[in-house]
Amino acid sequence: MDRPECRNFYFFRNVMINKLSRILFTVSSALWLTTALAENPGHKHHHEFPQDVDAFHAVLAPIWHARPGKERSRNACNKAAEMEKLAKGIQSSDATPLVATINALQGKCKGKLIDVDAAFFDVHEAFHQLIDAPAPTAKR
Repeated sequence: MDRPECRNFYFFRNVMINKLSRILFTVSSALWLTTALAENPGHKHHHEFPQDVDAFHAVLAPIWHARPGKERSRNACNKAAEMEKLAKGIQSSDATPLVATINALQGKCKGKLIDVDAAFFDVHEAFHQLIDAPAPTAKR
């Protein structure tokens, strides 16, 4: 071990391990940060909805993208009347199924908060059905 070539080998090996460790740490940190930013519920995304649909989406989205639990359920119940009003005001699409799910949500809000999440999920799904439906054609 006291031979010079052994000392040089161990020195070189330690330097390379340190450099490799720093590179791996940097790359893994960058990947972690990118993933964290992509999954951020506050992440803004833009949709091109008609104005009446966008107004509803502006109320639904922050609640839907919050972490599921009692607070989100409470917020969904607190905003249910506003969601109903906005859904009834949608003229650009048939919002009847969406209104029905909001009415069901309001019924669940009168009970235990644990039952609210499934009803809120149905509101979200009805909203997606509304936005995924083909645009109504203009009558001639």
